[in-house]
Amino acid sequence: MGDYIRRVRGFRRDVKLFLLYNLLANVAFGVSQLIFNLYLYELALREDAIGALSAVQTLAMAGTSAAMGGLIGRFGTWRCITGGVSLFLCSQLSLAFAERPALLLVLGAFNGVGLAFLFTATMPFLIEWARPDQRQHAAAISFSLISLAVTLGSLLGGFLPAILARAFAGVEPESVEAYRWTLVAGTLIGFAGLGPLFLMRQARRGTPPTDHAAAKAAEGDAERRQVRRDMTVFVMVGGLMALGAGMVMPFYNVYLTTLGADARAVGYVYAIGGLTAAVIGLAAPAVAHRLGSLRALLLLRLSLIPFYALLIVAPGYGLAVLAHLARQTSISMAWPIDSTFIAEVLPPRARATVFGLRSAAWNVGFSGASLLGGAIIVRAGYDATFVSLMVFSALSVGVYVSYFGRHPRVRAGEIPSALPRGRRVAAGAVTDAARPAAPRAADEPSVAD
Repeated sequence: MGDYIRRVRGFRRDVKLFLLYNLLANVAFGVSQLIFNLYLYELALREDAIGALSAVQTLAMAGTSAAMGGLIGRFGTWRCITGGVSLFLCSQLSLAFAERPALLLVLGAFNGVGLAFLFTATMPFLIEWARPDQRQHAAAISFSLISLAVTLGSLLGGFLPAILARAFAGVEPESVEAYRWTLVAGTLIGFAGLGPLFLMRQARRGTPPTDHAAAKAAEGDAERRQVRRDMTVFVMVGGLMALGAGMVMPFYNVYLTTLGADARAVGYVYAIGGLTAAVIGLAAPAVAHRLGSLRALLLLRLSLIPFYALLIVAPGYGLAVLAHLARQTSISMAWPIDSTFIAEVLPPRARATVFGLRSAAWNVGFSGASLLGGAIIVRAGYDATFVSLMVFSALSVGVYVSYFGRHPRVRAGEIPSALPRGRRVAAGAVTDAARPAAPRAADEPSVAD
């Protein structure tokens, strides 16, 4: 932990402010993630209607994410984040008072547009403003803070309905009114996250520091074709993961209630999941350094499968909680590893675009899967959706590791983080021996970095 504190102190001022913004803004998302579906349930809407709303929201996220590279290139990361997150918070506040399905769908679309900036612009910002040797740790801390924010939001969402019920006569803990004002409270905390954004200096001016490693980006025809292939695989893998996740994630809080949990208990589960992911997620750089990015991703993405397989065979509340913890931890550790990896593989010009397209693929897949998953759950229960999560998790990481494990830059040792520690040293020695010495810019990391 002391090492992480020293690293954070070494971050640029705007990166530190970004981490604070990420914590506050994602509390609002954490409250919504826990409470909003329960709010819809109290409005007499069931899993099929919840799936339809999730589909609209994620389609809006997909369209916005697909344009993210162009938007960031034109307006800069700071303006995109600030405007997009403001839209997310305003739409979330409106959703807390909406009851008619048509209005919920419209506001859900606006909410999806805002969420695209909350989620997709994180890595472009960190890649642009964090020093190259700090990116993986900055990403790990950022994703851990997101998990921590979800924890705080889940605790708030779990406790506040009961507090409101005691404070106001006629308000029940599991009622539209209790859930509504819980959503409002979470959103107000999210608005506080805009403060750190406006305190930024260099990021607000839109003048990123020079990345001297960018000079290494090749622009020949063969290299451009390789970049297109790399982007295609990275985006496709995101879509495959979404096909499984969309069958489960939008409905899991409702699933826990079918096993006997109330809103407070679900809040505890989501809070424990977020806290576990936040703490263990900080180990992602160390795991990637020891095993190599590709091997670490393989183990992390597959780690949730045994839990959901057991949940099909012997469903129970305790096992459902463990499955949730495994999924949250897997996400928190894997995302910063594969996001930093692809940033090392691709030239700077392609990075914002690939994160936007991957988010778009994720949201299109998630949208379709949630729509189908809601209908399946209403008619046949949750088992088929758990099978889908396991199959697509295995398929996506299989494609990812198979392709990038044979990547020419990985084989040549040019992406040392992809390799286990022992092979990394050997590959670095071979690469250095085969390459003439060249001057290195002061802030450009070496293989040893």
